[in-house]
Amino acid sequence: MRGSRSAVAVATGFVAAFVMAAGRAVAEPLTWAPPAERLSVLGVLAHATGAVQAAFAILIAAAVAAVAVWAMSLGKVGGGDAKGVAVALGRLRIVRSGGAPLGLLAASYTLFACFLGMANVRPAPSLTVLAPGFAEAALAVMLGLLATTVAVVCERHLEGRIRRAAA
Repeated sequence: MRGSRSAVAVATGFVAAFVMAAGRAVAEPLTWAPPAERLSVLGVLAHATGAVQAAFAILIAAAVAAVAVWAMSLGKVGGGDAKGVAVALGRLRIVRSGGAPLGLLAASYTLFACFLGMANVRPAPSLTVLAPGFAEAALAVMLGLLATTVAVVCERHLEGRIRRAAA
């Protein structure tokens, strides 16, 4: 616990130094939010809109499914089940080509809602108010890239096994 307090102090000092180096005066020292108010990944998932939560669920399921399809098709390579391997590669390609666009769509939806809210509120909200929306958009992009990356790695590995088995 002691190490985490010193890490918090160091991080706060870095943030304050960065803000001052940027030419902005810090009116008061930066402090961490109380633990009950801190944003976490699960908090972002829980407080997202229904459409974005659905996109998150699809992207997480796609990444897990890509690994499952890859694992189930490893035994089929070289075993004479060319149709089963082709089906597996097709499913991996679907995840590969759909993951990133779905993540970007969810991020765009979140940012669009955020910008609409900013345009309709006076005075303009602070970054602290906007941060959860930005975190939600970043998580959507990250999950899309994760699903795509997992599918690409599984697909390439499976293709390599097919080439070795054919040689």
